[in-house]
Amino acid sequence: MKIALDDFDYKILQILNENARLSYAEIGRKIALSQSATKERVLNLVENGVIKQFSTVIDFEKLGYGLKVIISLKFKNDEFKIFITDLSKFPEILNCKRVTGEYCLIAECVLRDSLHLENLIDRLITYGVPATSVQLSEIKADTFFKRKIS
Repeated sequence: MKIALDDFDYKILQILNENARLSYAEIGRKIALSQSATKERVLNLVENGVIKQFSTVIDFEKLGYGLKVIISLKFKNDEFKIFITDLSKFPEILNCKRVTGEYCLIAECVLRDSLHLENLIDRLITYGVPATSVQLSEIKADTFFKRKIS
């Protein structure tokens, strides 16, 4: 079900996307709405499922995980189902996306170093064929809300 949003809603989403820790009063000041009206709109966005969760962005490098990689996995037969069941055995994998094309799954991973990467690849090979790309930097366009409210 599509939810109809107005400019205030899109502005609230843009602000929360940049910093979800702001108070209702701070958000309201930025968009010229009262604290109570802002709170009502945010709660409505949550209730309607537009906002699924508020989350934390972790600096994994500060925790000793300075190597970020994207691993594409190709499976045969039931290997995919087995891998999904065993996913909890791979704490290095931050998230997986099932995709179309040559590979079945794309995994975003954080690792300590190349030895850790080698170990992860050795464990993944038992499920399928991995192809690894090392992430050099992260570029976030973040243009969706700017386009909607301009």
